Order: sequence, then structure tokens, then C-alpha cells
Amino acid sequence: MVRRAALKCVADPGIIDLAEDLKVLSDPNRLRIVCLLLRGERCVCEVEKELGISQQLASHHLNVLKESGLLRVRKEGTSSYYTVVEDRLDRVTEVFLRYLGYRKGSREEGVLACCTAGLPGDQAEGKGTSRRRSERK
Repeated sequence: MVRRAALKCVADPGIIDLAEDLKVLSDPNRLRIVCLLLRGERCVCEVEKELGISQQLASHHLNVLKESGLLRVRKEGTSSYYTVVEDRLDRVTEVFLRYLGYRKGSREEGVLACCTAGLPGDQAEGKGTSRRRSERK
């Protein structure tokens, strides 16, 4: 029996982790929070004020982003200050771009990364680049 070649993005289990990361980032308020925090550390009260949302909603979204590993929190007295874990965000972006085939040079070579064939069971290029949800907590 001849084994058929599978596309890397179809066979790579890392695509599940990427999908989970994209779900976290798919909420407009979370994207706005990440955008705000890329400009510097903020406390919950600053996030709620800047975004025009309630303290509870701001806290909820900050917690979801923190649990996913995209934010880090620093406690100072009774206040919590949040920052983006930039290397984590960079990894998500890199994996996303790899699946789309937009890695540097992939267009010039005429081959999209996600369309590169590999045999089932082969180790895909992106495997292991994204941490599982259980490891992020």
C-alpha cells in the first residue's frame, strides 16, 4: 500500500495549539488590550479606562490572556500590573505566518510552507514551537 503525502499544516499537531492561541486573540477587547500593553505596563484600572470597559470585563480578559501565557503580571501592594510576553507573542505570530506560507523567503522560493508535502508520521517543522495550554499555566 502506498502512503500518500500529507500537507505539513494538515499533519502537524502544532496547528491545534495555534488554533487555541488564535481563539484567545480573536476577541476584539483582548486584541485592544494587547495593543495597549505593547506600549507599556498597565494596571487593571488603566486598561478599563483606556478601553472604556468595566473593571470586571477588563479583569476577565486580562486573566484569559495571562492564563494563555501572553501576559505576565507583577504585583505591587494591592495592584496588579500587566505586560505582554513579547517572545510568546512573537512565537504565535511566527507559527501563524509559517502556516500561511509567509515566512521570509517562502514566496521567493515559490513554495508555501503549509503546502509542502510530508509523509504522515514525519516530524513537521512547527512541532514543539508552541507550548500546550497545560504548560502555560
